[in-house]
Amino acid sequence: MWSLFFKFDDRPKYRRLAIVDSRHGNMAFCALLRNNTGGIRVMTTLMLVKKTSFTVASLATTILLSICTPVRAFMFGTAGIQFDEDTNINFTFDQSHSPYQSSLWVAQAQSGNNGYTNIARLFNETKPSDNGSANNWEATFGNAVTSENGSITQTFTFLQDQIYALLLWSDTGTGKPLEQYVSSSTFMNSPQWWAAGTQFRRDECLVAGCQLAVFGNFRLDNNSSDSFANINGGKGPEQFSSLTIAELAKGTKISFDDAKPKTGLDFKDFTVSAQSVPKPVPGPVPEPVPGPVPEPVPGPVPQPVPEPVPGPVPEPVPEPVPEPVTVFGTMMGLGALAAARRKKKRGQQR
Repeated sequence: MWSLFFKFDDRPKYRRLAIVDSRHGNMAFCALLRNNTGGIRVMTTLMLVKKTSFTVASLATTILLSICTPVRAFMFGTAGIQFDEDTNINFTFDQSHSPYQSSLWVAQAQSGNNGYTNIARLFNETKPSDNGSANNWEATFGNAVTSENGSITQTFTFLQDQIYALLLWSDTGTGKPLEQYVSSSTFMNSPQWWAAGTQFRRDECLVAGCQLAVFGNFRLDNNSSDSFANINGGKGPEQFSSLTIAELAKGTKISFDDAKPKTGLDFKDFTVSAQSVPKPVPGPVPEPVPGPVPEPVPGPVPQPVPEPVPGPVPEPVPEPVPEPVTVFGTMMGLGALAAARRKKKRGQQR
C-alpha cells in the first residue's frame, strides 16, 4: 500500500524519516525516528536492520506490513481509502459531541505516497456546540455545524487507484482551526507523524499508531459513560476497522474520537454516514413498437371504357363499266395496229 522514500538528516539525536509532507496552507506531516540504536540503515529491499529497541522494532514492523502489502484495488478503513474506479461517496453529517471545534477533511496522498494534502472540507463547526455543554456538547447541523454549500450531505469523488484518508482537525480553544488532528488511518496517528505548522503529534498513541475512527454498524450511546466495547456487546474498535463494498452501497457510519487528554475512547465526538452513489445501469434497448398499419386509401374507381358502337357498313363501290364508245375506240386502235404489222411483214418478204 505504501511506497516510502527515506531521507535522513545528520542530527545525532534524530534520524529524520521523510514519510509524509502533506500541506494545507503551512500544514505538513513528517516523521522522526529516535537514533537510540546507533541509527537505522535502509537496505535496497526496504528492510530495517539493528532493531534492538522494542520501539524501533514496533515501528519497523508497522512500516514493513504497510509497504510490503500488495496494492489492493479497494479498501475503506483504518488502512486507508482506495477504489479501483472513480467512485462517488455521499457523506451525511450525523452528530458531534465534543468541546472542540472541529472540521472533517478528505486528504489525498501525493505522488509517490510521500505526503498527504487536505483537498476537500466536508463539514465544519462554526462553534464548539449548539449551547455550551448541554447534551454532552451537542452540535447539530444548521446551528453549530455547516458545510461549504450549506447541504447536510456532501458528495466526494474518490479517483481510481488514489489513496485517501479522512482527517478530523480540531481547535482546542486556541483559535487555530488546524491545530491538531486525528486520522481515519491508524498509522497516521503514530507519534512519528506530525503537523509542521503546529508541531502537533499524537504522543498518546503507540509508535505503530492507534485507531481513532470506527467504521460500520456500531452503536453509540451519548448518555452512557460505559466503554465502546461494552456498548457494542464486547466488540472493540478493532472489529469496526473497515467497510466492504456492500456495506458502502447499503450505507453505514464512520465516527471519530478526537483523543481529548485523560478521556477514554468513546468514538462519539464526530459522526457521519457514508454511502456510495450507485452507478447508472444501462437498461435494455426497447424494441421498436410497430405502429398501426394504415388502411389503404381507395383511389378513384376507373370508369368503364364504352365499347365502340359500330357504324353503318358502307356498300361496295361498283366498278365502273366502260362506256360503249370507249370500247369501240379501243377495238379500232387494235385493228390498225394489226394492219400495220401485216404491211410491214409483206415489205420484208420482197
